[in-house]
Amino acid sequence: MRGVALPGIAVGLVAAVLGVQVAAGGGHYVPRRPANPCAPRAVPPIPAQLEPLAEQIVLLGLDNAACRLGISRERLVLALADTRSLDPRTPPALKAGLRDAVDRLQREGRLPKVSQLLPGALDQAGVPGIAKTLIGAIPSGLVDNALPTGPLLRRTIDELDVNRLLQQLHDPRQLQSTIQSALLQAALHQILDRLHP
Repeated sequence: MRGVALPGIAVGLVAAVLGVQVAAGGGHYVPRRPANPCAPRAVPPIPAQLEPLAEQIVLLGLDNAACRLGISRERLVLALADTRSLDPRTPPALKAGLRDAVDRLQREGRLPKVSQLLPGALDQAGVPGIAKTLIGAIPSGLVDNALPTGPLLRRTIDELDVNRLLQQLHDPRQLQSTIQSALLQAALHQILDRLHP
């Protein structure tokens, strides 16, 4: 008798839950459509820190790349998980999308100055204390004049090997190291360009 009662109670409970769900409109559930990646999304205020800035550039860049490829941002993110079957148009679309993101943030006056980003970047890069002190002694105006944020970020994106970057998505430390290296290289090249016009 007990063996029959327990399954009966379970079926009754499931039927009750389903009844409540249907009564609440669950019978007419339609999944939400993904946002149109070609429609500009609102960008929240960006703190003058490297990580939130990078996050916004990546989110906007993914939208721009998805728009170029004619797919949703969600579908693009899922496609990035399997780089073996990646559409060959994706890496160039990503690079162009990231550049477009920087351009938009610069147009809207949303890019922080490099002097504001520098302390956090030096901490992340593990720069020794004495070097941080020396770099910190450089006047902010000089830093910002030598390294305007928009051109520095565009140059970083241009120098990124997107295919290599996509291979490193599974290893956050390696990914961060690659991005930091590209950022430092871009900064060095930009400074050298200023010294040797």
